[in-house]
Amino acid sequence: MADFRQLALEFVLADDEAKLTSLAQQAASGNTSLPQSYCEAIVTDGAPEIQNGPASSNPVARWVEAVQPWMPGSNGDEAMVDSDETPDWTGRAKALEFLSRTLDFLRKDVLKPSQIKLLVGFFGAMFDVDHKAGVMPSATALSRIVAMKAFQPATGDDIIQKVCALKDDFPRQLPKTRLAVFELLRSLITKPEVASDLQYKHGASSGFMNDLLQLCRNERDPSCLMVWFDILAFFLREYSPSQEIIEEVYGTFKAYFPITLPRTSQSGITPEELKLQLRKCFKSNHALAPLAFPFLLGKLDQGDGVTVNVKVDILKTVKACLDEYKNPEQSVTPYVDQIWSSLKYEVRNGEIEDTIWATLEVLKTLAVRLKGDNLRDYCLTVTRDCVNDLANAMYTAPAGRLLVGVLSATPSAFALMASPAITNVKENFRHPKGPGHSQDLLKILHVILETRLFLVQGEMSAQDKSDFAAIDPSFKSLYDDVYKKAVELGVKPNASYDDQSVATQAVQGAGALVPQRPVSPAVSSDIGESSSQLLLTGDKCLDICDLLFTIISQSTTGDGPAHTKASDDLFNETTKALQRAVTAYPAAYSSLVQKVMGIIRSSWAGQSTPAVSVVQTLGPLIAFVGCSELPSSPRKGLDQFLLVIRALYMELVCAIGSKADVKIWCALAASIQASVRCFNDACTKQGAVLDRALWDASWQSTITTKYPILEKDTLDTGASEASKETVPSSVSEIHGDFLIISLYVARLLYRKATKTVDNHSRIGKTALDLSDDFSTGDKPFESQYLHLLGTLAGFVFHEMSEAEQLSLQAQHYALHLFRDDSITIPQGGSTGTEVAAENSSSWDWVALERLNILSFGILGALRPAAVAQLFEVGVAQELLISGASISHSYPDPATASVSRSILTILANKHKIETIPSVMAAIDEQSDAILKNPQSQSSDLEKATSIFAVAAGLLRRYSGKQAQGLLQLLRESPSLPAIGHHLARRLEMVVAPQKTLTKESFAIVKPLSVQKMYVELVKPMMSKATSRGIEDRVVKTNFSIAVLLMVRHMNFSIFEEDAEQVLRIAITVSQSLGTGADARAALDVLRNIILEAPDKGEPHLGSIIGICVNAVSRKPHALPDWLPQDYCSPASAADTESQAASGKLALEIVGGLPRMYESRHLLPQAKKVERELTLACGNAVRDLRRSARVARAAWRDMR
Repeated sequence: MADFRQLALEFVLADDEAKLTSLAQQAASGNTSLPQSYCEAIVTDGAPEIQNGPASSNPVARWVEAVQPWMPGSNGDEAMVDSDETPDWTGRAKALEFLSRTLDFLRKDVLKPSQIKLLVGFFGAMFDVDHKAGVMPSATALSRIVAMKAFQPATGDDIIQKVCALKDDFPRQLPKTRLAVFELLRSLITKPEVASDLQYKHGASSGFMNDLLQLCRNERDPSCLMVWFDILAFFLREYSPSQEIIEEVYGTFKAYFPITLPRTSQSGITPEELKLQLRKCFKSNHALAPLAFPFLLGKLDQGDGVTVNVKVDILKTVKACLDEYKNPEQSVTPYVDQIWSSLKYEVRNGEIEDTIWATLEVLKTLAVRLKGDNLRDYCLTVTRDCVNDLANAMYTAPAGRLLVGVLSATPSAFALMASPAITNVKENFRHPKGPGHSQDLLKILHVILETRLFLVQGEMSAQDKSDFAAIDPSFKSLYDDVYKKAVELGVKPNASYDDQSVATQAVQGAGALVPQRPVSPAVSSDIGESSSQLLLTGDKCLDICDLLFTIISQSTTGDGPAHTKASDDLFNETTKALQRAVTAYPAAYSSLVQKVMGIIRSSWAGQSTPAVSVVQTLGPLIAFVGCSELPSSPRKGLDQFLLVIRALYMELVCAIGSKADVKIWCALAASIQASVRCFNDACTKQGAVLDRALWDASWQSTITTKYPILEKDTLDTGASEASKETVPSSVSEIHGDFLIISLYVARLLYRKATKTVDNHSRIGKTALDLSDDFSTGDKPFESQYLHLLGTLAGFVFHEMSEAEQLSLQAQHYALHLFRDDSITIPQGGSTGTEVAAENSSSWDWVALERLNILSFGILGALRPAAVAQLFEVGVAQELLISGASISHSYPDPATASVSRSILTILANKHKIETIPSVMAAIDEQSDAILKNPQSQSSDLEKATSIFAVAAGLLRRYSGKQAQGLLQLLRESPSLPAIGHHLARRLEMVVAPQKTLTKESFAIVKPLSVQKMYVELVKPMMSKATSRGIEDRVVKTNFSIAVLLMVRHMNFSIFEEDAEQVLRIAITVSQSLGTGADARAALDVLRNIILEAPDKGEPHLGSIIGICVNAVSRKPHALPDWLPQDYCSPASAADTESQAASGKLALEIVGGLPRMYESRHLLPQAKKVERELTLACGNAVRDLRRSARVARAAWRDMR
C-alpha cells in the first residue's frame, strides 16, 4: 500500500521535474518501490491502488488527506495566525499540485462516482478558501476530473458556481492561472452532457453565463481571451439562450472590437489569430444580426478615423457573419440596403486595394446568400447605382468592379445583371470621354466575358440555364457593336499610343468572346466538335481570328507602327488572344497557317532585310497558337499539329532547295521544334502518360498508313480530316502518336541533311557525310542548324519511356542517322581490339565529322538501357577506344567538343570499367602520355579525350579498375610541355554539363563530387604547396588545376582545406594578374570569404592587393620564370575574362566592410578608394555599377 503522506512530502520538497513526475506516477500506482519505467507501464496497463484498494481503506480519502498538513485550518496554520507568521503558500501549492499531477496518470475509468464527488468537493472548495495557492492546481485537477468516465453532468453546474466564487480575486490571479480556469470552463461548457444539464437547469435565462460574464468581464491576456472567446462563441452557437442573455454576451465581446495585440506581448498568439477568434463570436448566432451589423457598419462609417487594418477587419467580420448566419431572410435581408449604401463608397472612392478587395468580397457574399426576389432587388439596386457612374470616366473603373464583383457571385446574379451592364457599357463606349475611359469600359466587358466562361463550367440549375439563354443575344452582338471597331484601331498604319492601348484591351476581350458557348438543357456536355456549339457563328469567329492575325502580321513585317512598349504589349496580348480563339475554334487555324507560310515565303524568297526576323517571329508564333493547348476535342489538336509541322517542314525543304540564307533554315527548324515542344507541353498538362511501348521498329510504315497526310507533297489543309477516324481519343494515345509523327519529321530532316558516301576518306568504307546543301560557306549557322535538328530528335526520344526507346531501337538512330537503308548496324559483339591494330574505327565518322552533332543529339536523350545496346554490338567500344587512343583531326573546335561529349555520354551511361579492352586502351594511352616528357599536341588531344571519358565515368564510378586513368588526371599538370594546358582542361572533369544531369538520364551518384575531391584535388593540392617540388611552373600548373576544379564544388566539400585553397588562390592571382586563371582564383576567393570570413582575415592585405590590381588598368607583367606562352594571347574571350575578373574583384572589395571590422581595413582605405574612383569610369557598365557600390561601402565604413 502506498504511503501517500511520504510521497506528498517528497513532492513538496522536490525541485527536479523528472522526480516530480515519478512521484506522481508512484502515487497513482500505489507502489513507492517500483522503478519509474515500471510505474509508467502500470499507469497504462495495470490497475492503480486508488482504484483497487478495499473499500474499508478508502484510498482516495487517504490520498487527499496526505496533503492535509499544508491545508488551511491545519494546526500549523492556526499557530501561524497566533504568531502573525505568513502561511507556507508555496508548500500548499506544491501539495495541491501533487494531487493534480497524480490525476494525470490515472485512466479515465479509474475513479468511481463517489470518489469524483469527493474530489470535486475538495478541489472546488479551494476556489473559496484559498485564492493564492489553490486555484491553479484545483483548476487543472478538475479539468482532468471532468474528462473521467464517471463524471456526473450535474456536477458541472456546481463546479461553475464554485469557480465563480473567486469573484473579484479572479482578475488578480496570474495569467497562467486564469488560463487554467478558462480551460476548465471550456471543458465543462463544451461537454455535450454538461451542456444539456445546464440548459435543463437554467433554461433560456442561462444564469450560469451571467455569473461567468461578471467573473471574466475584464480579461486582457491574449491566451485567456482565445479560450474565453471560444467559450462565448460555443455558447451562442450551441445553446438556446434568451435574447436578453444574447445581448449580454454580445456586449461582452463587442467591447473588444476592434482587437489589437500589444507589441510587448509574449503570449505567442498572433494578432490575426486573435481577430479570427473574436470573429467567431460575431458570426456564432444569427440572432446577433440586429446588433452586429449596425455596430460594424457604424464603425466603418467613422471615416478617416478608421485605419486600413481596422477596415479590413470590419469587412472580414461582416463577411463572416453573412456567410454563417442562418435564416438569411431574417438575418441578412433586412440589412442589405444598409450594407450596400455603406460599402459601395469603399470601392467608388477607395484607394487601398486591401480594403477594396475585402469590400467586394462582402458584396459578393451578399449575392450568394440572397435568393429569389431579395436577390433581384439587390442586383437591381447595384445595377442602378453603378450604371450611372459608367458615363463618368473617373468612376467607370470602380463602378465596373462593383458590377463584376456582384454579378460573378452566382449564375442567378449574372443572369440578372449582365445584360443591363453590357447595354450600358455599349452605350458609353459609343461616346467615350477619352482613351482611358474606353479602356475601362473594355476591361469591364472582358471581365464579364471571363466570368461567364467560369460560371458556365460549374453546376447550373435548369432555371439558370434558361436565364442564361435569355441574355445570349447581348453577347452575340458584342463583336459588331464593340470589339470590331476597337480591335481595328490596332490595324491602323499610324496607330497612336492611345489607339494601341485601347486595342490591347480590346483584343483580350475578343479572345474571350470566341470561346463563349450557349448554355441550355439541349446542349450536350461533349462540346468541341462543331462551331455551332459556340455562341458566335463560324464566320464571326473567323473574322475575329483574321483581324487579330492582321495586327500580328503588320507588326512582324514592319507595316505597322514603330515598335514601342504599347506596340509590344499589343502584339503579346493579340498573340495570346489568337491562341485562345483558335483553341476554341480550330477551323480558323488552317487559313492562318496558309497566311503565315505565304508571308514567310515572300520574305525569304524576296531576300528582304527582315526575312530572318519575320520567320523567327511568325514560325514559333503559329506553333504556339495552334499547339500550346489542346482543344476540347484532342483529335482536333493533333490535326492542327500535323498541319503546322508539315507546313513548316515543306517550307524548310523549299528554302534549302532554293539556297536561301542558312539563317532561314535555322529559323524554320526552330519553329518546327517549337511546334513539337508546345504540343508536348499541351499533352502533359492534360495528364498524358507514356509508360509502355506503343510502337515497334516498323513504326515508319505504320505511322504513314495511319496518317497518310505525312507522305503528301502538297500542303492540303483539309487532308488531315482523312485521318480523323484513325486518331485515338485518349490524350495518352494521342501523345504517343504525336511523338512518332515528330520522329518521322526528324527522320526526314536528318535524311535531308546527310548523304551516303561509298568510299569515305577517313575509313575507306561506306559511311555518311553532310549533304551537298552544306556548302554555303556559313559554317557557324550550318552548325547551328545541325544542332537544332539534333535537339529535335533528342527531345522526341527524351520524352519516350525506356520501353518505347528499346522497342524502337532508338540507339541505332544515333549511328545510322535514320539512313538504315545504307548503314548496317552490326549484330554480333565486338571487343574493340581491332581499333588499335587499324589505328581507326569504322565508325569514326559518327563522332569525328561535323555531322556528329546529329548523333550527339540522340545519344544525349537515350536511357542507359538503350546505350547498353550500343556496347552489345561493339560500336560504343570502338568509339571510346578510337577517341582515347588516336590523335584525330577535327574540322573545327566545335566538332571536337561534340566528339568528346559523345565519349562522356558513353562513359557515363554504361559501366565501361567492366570492359577490359576499353580500360586497357585508356590505361595504355595514359601511361604513354605520362612517360613522354616531350609530349606534343597529339598527346594533348588524346589526353583531352581521356579527360572527357573521365568526366562521365567518375560521376558514377566507385571501383578500382580505372587507376591508370586517375593517375593521368593526377599527374598530367606535371608534364613539362603540355602540363599547363592539361591543368586547365581538368576543369571539364568536374564542371557541370547538361549531358551529365538526371534530366538527361545520366547516372550521377550522390557523393561523386566528394569522391573526385578526395581522389584528384587533394593529391594535387599537396603538390601545389609541396616544398619538395622545386619547379615553380609545375606547382603553378597544379594550383590552377585545383582552383578550376574547386570552383565547381560546394564549400562544405573542401571546408577542411579552405585555408590551403585560399593560399593557392592568392598565389595564382598574384602571379597571373587577370584572365581566365585569375578569374577562377577570384571566384574561389569570394566563395571562401563568404562562407568562412575568419579564413580570410589573416590575408586581408593580400586579398585587397589582388582585387585592386584586377580592377586597375595597369598592365600586369608575368614572372620571369613562367614560359612566354603560358597565358593565352589577348583575345575577345580573354578580354571577357578580364572584365569578369574585375567584376569579381569589385564584389569582393565591396563586401569586405560588411564582413570585417574597420580596424582591419583602414590601413588600405585610401588606396582602395582611389582605385575604386578610377574604376567608376571604366568602359564596362557592369564594372562601373559594381565600383560605385563598392566605393559607397568603403565610405560608409568611415
